[in-house]
Amino acid sequence: EIEAINNSVQSLKNSKMYVTLEPCTFHGKTPPCVNEIVKHDFKEIIIGCIDPNPKVNGKGITFLKKAGIKIRTGLLEDKIKSQNEVFFKQIKTGIPFICCKIASSIDGKLAAKTSDSKWITTEKSRQKVQDFRKEYGCSLTGINTVLADDPYLFPRNNLEDSFTGPKKNYNSRKFYRIILDSNLRINPDSNIIKTSDVVKTIIFIEKKQKQTYGDKIKKLQERNIDVLPTDKETGGITGLDILKILKILYKRYEITSILLECGPTLVTSFLRRGLIDKFIFFLAPKIIGGDSNYSMFSDLGINKIADCINLRFENITRTGEDIVITAYPLK
Repeated sequence: EIEAINNSVQSLKNSKMYVTLEPCTFHGKTPPCVNEIVKHDFKEIIIGCIDPNPKVNGKGITFLKKAGIKIRTGLLEDKIKSQNEVFFKQIKTGIPFICCKIASSIDGKLAAKTSDSKWITTEKSRQKVQDFRKEYGCSLTGINTVLADDPYLFPRNNLEDSFTGPKKNYNSRKFYRIILDSNLRINPDSNIIKTSDVVKTIIFIEKKQKQTYGDKIKKLQERNIDVLPTDKETGGITGLDILKILKILYKRYEITSILLECGPTLVTSFLRRGLIDKFIFFLAPKIIGGDSNYSMFSDLGINKIADCINLRFENITRTGEDIVITAYPLK
């Protein structure tokens, strides 16, 4: 609102203002927007959605009404909630919004029985993943994926870029890589470690391993990698307390969104705890068959169709030969 007002070249008296979110009442990156709206004598504000931030959440509407300004709400509210899904999730829960990306064959396999997975989807799809990464604050994966695929997990402009030449401006925006590695098995020669000077990397390990791998931790820290010991998850299947990790990422690193790019065990752990907010499925027109154990998900403990996790398909598009489905778990 401040920018719109400052860029106006004519009087705003008796004007209408259309805003997606309720105008704020507190001093953040800019002064309170409601003060400027009142100062310029607007006659009506059409608000798409009430701001769920506890610092606002109706206070802006009350302030403007007391100033004699007409208020209407709810214009395109559903679209605005979708547009601001990351903001709404993190401000309400105190943990990041999580989007899970999965690339598989049409029968839901991530790899052949030999673990060969390159490449199930097309180059166009893999390039599209780079674009998705740019929309999120970080990529998160488990150590098994790192050991199997040796990924970069960073939004590259060119899939062939190995980062071996002069460093380019990859740090134009803050982006993190998160690795869950209970026993600190990461290879010092992996692409993750080799490019740690390009993008900030955080590795979570189990607390009891801090003393065991003290020297390795020190060497990783010298490469600008944060190694954070954390609690083991009671009764979990990944070894680490995922919810605690999410809270650390949100509070300490101000990460508000995560692109989950990992194998079925970790995906299933997130899914069982209701932590996945969105899916992006890349489905290739390939059939691998039942002799492969590399399925999208591990055991979810579902014995009846009535107990299935249901999804809402939001969008279906294509990248070359592949189908891309955006879906939301119904909670």
